[in-house]
Amino acid sequence: MDRTTPKKFMKIADILTSKGYRIGQQIGEGTYSKVRTVERTSDGKMCAVKIIDKYKARRDYLSKFLPRELEIILRLKHKNVIETFACFQTREFVFEIIQYAENGDVLQLIRRRHFIYEQRAKPILKDALNGLKYMHDLNIVHRDLKCENILLLKDNTAVISDFGFSRAFESESSETFMCKTFCGSAAYASPELLRGIPYDPKLNDVWSMGVILYTMLCGTMPFDDGNATKQVQQQLSRGIKYPSRVTNNISEDSKLFVFKILDPNTLTRPSADDLLTSDWMLDTILPSTSSIKTK
Repeated sequence: MDRTTPKKFMKIADILTSKGYRIGQQIGEGTYSKVRTVERTSDGKMCAVKIIDKYKARRDYLSKFLPRELEIILRLKHKNVIETFACFQTREFVFEIIQYAENGDVLQLIRRRHFIYEQRAKPILKDALNGLKYMHDLNIVHRDLKCENILLLKDNTAVISDFGFSRAFESESSETFMCKTFCGSAAYASPELLRGIPYDPKLNDVWSMGVILYTMLCGTMPFDDGNATKQVQQQLSRGIKYPSRVTNNISEDSKLFVFKILDPNTLTRPSADDLLTSDWMLDTILPSTSSIKTK
């Protein structure tokens, strides 16, 4: 729900107009931000704008996370990563002009369909993993992957979005990749992150992809995130259960693939590249995302 006051809305609209954009409806909302459609007046192209309210944001977000986000989003150029066209800011707001994902996000798709059949979930995951591999090859980690942050473009290509917790590493040494900061949603977090020990953020991203796949296939989360201790116990026991209402729609190969991703042992958990070259992912019988109807 948009709680922007009329005065603040007019201020935002005036700023966007001065930059060549006509403001549209709200399509998303975060802790410190809102996402709206905008039309680029020079050519009529529909885009989206993420508007970050600096006055609402925490001080550590403004000093640490936001500068990282702004530096990273302008570096990312890949068909499976949301494209950023421009960034500008005032004393009160930051504006990120990005691709408009006409078909919403994966969570919205799940809510419409209750769950996503395997032949539809696979190409979405493949797109997301391609985007993640691209980021990881650049030594950039996301740290907030979840269904809401996988968007679907007009042709149903899946793209990774929302880089508020992302971080770039300069060195390829594995030791420098270890993080201590708790980032993202607990429901999608790896057991090592939840236990508060230093974690490899690339492998944490992979774990989140496993949660996303399970959630697409089942329409529910794989672990109970109401209690962190119980959630970690479930994760470590590897007791992944499937709701009876969907179990007949999920192949054993898919279940094994989920099991492979949600590996609590970081020494054996696969990388994004490993997953993309796995037998399950290389099966080309299933349709591409461009043939998937999401409405």
